[in-house]
Amino acid sequence: MQTATSLAEHHHQPRGNDRNTPSQRSAQQVGQVYFIRHGESTSNERNIFAGVLDVELTAFGRMQARQAGQDLKRKGVQFDAVYVSHLKRARQTCDIALAVSNSLKHPNIQPQIDHRIGEKSFGIFAQRNKNLLRLALGYEGFEQMLHSHDETPPSGERLELVYERSARFFEEEVTPRLARGENVLVVCHQYVLEPLALYLNELPPAEYHHLSLPNGKALSREELVAFQEKESSGVAALRKKVNDLAIMWGVGLNAIAFLSGVALKAIFQTAALPAQLFSLLIVLCLAAATFYAYLDIDFAACRQKVSASVKTVVNASMAVRWVIGLGLLASGVLYQGPEDLFKVLWLLLWLVPPALTTPVLSILWGGNLYPAALLSRNLSLVIPAVLIAVLSAVMLPISPSSLNFFYVVLALGLAVPGAIAQLWRSRSPVESNHHSKNWKFIGIFASGLMAFLTGLQLAPTNFISDIFFGLQPERSLACLQQFGLALLGFLLMRAVAVATVMYAKRWMDGAEVKDAYILLVNPNFFLWVALVAGANATLHQGVLEYAVFWAAMGFFCIPLIEQLFFMNAFSSSLLREGLQSTRVGSEDADQLFRQLDRDGSQTLDQGEIVELLRMIEDSTTGQRHGEDIRPYVAERFFEALDDEDSGEIDARKFADYLAKYGLVMDLNAG
Repeated sequence: MQTATSLAEHHHQPRGNDRNTPSQRSAQQVGQVYFIRHGESTSNERNIFAGVLDVELTAFGRMQARQAGQDLKRKGVQFDAVYVSHLKRARQTCDIALAVSNSLKHPNIQPQIDHRIGEKSFGIFAQRNKNLLRLALGYEGFEQMLHSHDETPPSGERLELVYERSARFFEEEVTPRLARGENVLVVCHQYVLEPLALYLNELPPAEYHHLSLPNGKALSREELVAFQEKESSGVAALRKKVNDLAIMWGVGLNAIAFLSGVALKAIFQTAALPAQLFSLLIVLCLAAATFYAYLDIDFAACRQKVSASVKTVVNASMAVRWVIGLGLLASGVLYQGPEDLFKVLWLLLWLVPPALTTPVLSILWGGNLYPAALLSRNLSLVIPAVLIAVLSAVMLPISPSSLNFFYVVLALGLAVPGAIAQLWRSRSPVESNHHSKNWKFIGIFASGLMAFLTGLQLAPTNFISDIFFGLQPERSLACLQQFGLALLGFLLMRAVAVATVMYAKRWMDGAEVKDAYILLVNPNFFLWVALVAGANATLHQGVLEYAVFWAAMGFFCIPLIEQLFFMNAFSSSLLREGLQSTRVGSEDADQLFRQLDRDGSQTLDQGEIVELLRMIEDSTTGQRHGEDIRPYVAERFFEALDDEDSGEIDARKFADYLAKYGLVMDLNAG
């Protein structure tokens, strides 16, 4: 077997006519080759690694596949041969693109499945949230383990090996056809096409850079090589690093930006911005953040992707809050006069809908995305209208008209940029998705600017003296009183949310539990500020001022503490799995072997391996391979388990495979 190094050496040391370098062969080749990375998959959508796990395309991914077909149609190329990965997301992309383009020279040409262009195995990182992995490993550690040619996640596959098998595939399958003047289409995966681009550019695996190849775009050989050169440049590498770090530390950036605004106001006594200018800037920042967030959300598919369980838990929790809140208001216990208005305001913080940033937190913390997106949007449309009705009916010194501005915010900060993002997604699924991957940091920086402006605007000018010197006892008392209420409110909100999701988690998966928690602990601060702005000024100004300030502090800073908690829990889980002596213990492997060995032969045949495939499919993605692909997968998987080519799988081979790879199908193992 050739190593990746020896394959790389062929670029510079041709061995006769059959071993020319790629550039030398190019002059001889008449045929053309095109490459397509599969459309967006369910794992791409949720920001998790899939690798060898067999996940499907999303509705958006199918749109991208159709776009790839349109690309091929415009190019007018007709293919003599098509090669596709064995994984479902690549096969679905291939089928859609060919149906749209009608680009086969003969209708009886069938795509040829080849496991050598299957996605890289990410080992124990499969099904893990990418952002939490970055936080757990650190940026440099993440890049080294995922994007270095000679490093690999535990039980995963090195880039050198992917380079080797993809280059061998190209040499053995594609090159002879090109030499005969045939046109070839290859549909596979990002971590296969990127090392293959190196090979075609006569570069060794050590030159690998992560390229963020666009989904669903048909690239010729020349375009793939040019893309590799462009994305490996210093400017592109810097942009990628800024983008990755911004996503990784976006929550921390908000906290730091808010505290920076507070410090600037308190230390230098900076004047607050005019109210109208502040409102305009907040709306613009919210619009930019919303635009980039909604580029990654397929609202057309929301309803099908949100279970009844998470809807019931979140909506019922909000309903209970409202029943208790209305009861307190009606009883007269909470509000007996204008001096009690601040108590009502803290109650209203419990009643406002979730913040519009909840989908972003869902992606960053390993949620399911769509519950956070759908429910935050729906509740944001309904609850403000209910608040207006309630405030109009009860005798409180709060003007319901103050909420009218919030609907302006919803329109300009959410609806318009969200609609533009969704329109661009639907009309240009490839370009919009690629733009989002490369420039998402703009939305994150806009959110950080919003936090900075909020800290600058809402921090009391004499904040330091009120806390440390007590020159105005009334203001100092208001400062400490509102701090205590804010701390109690935010902690109680989280305690109730934890109790709720712990009770209801039997009906929800782990990702939905996180979404429910996020929705229940992140009230829409800016909607609440609109209510405070409508409060009667008979209440001591210091009380209102500090209520808003401490609420803003909690809104922007507490998520950083939560992120650290999620990161530590994630790191502990990762460490436990990484330190296990085996992926599947020998006892469990023996038991599973006996379960599969129904004829008692002490070896597993190919039919029994098919049963193992079914078990793996059920335990990972929950989806079965089709009958058209199952024989191929079973045969290749049998070969991967039979690392000695003896034609049989005994208990030792079986246990060795499970010890290294666990219950996954890695057809390139061994």
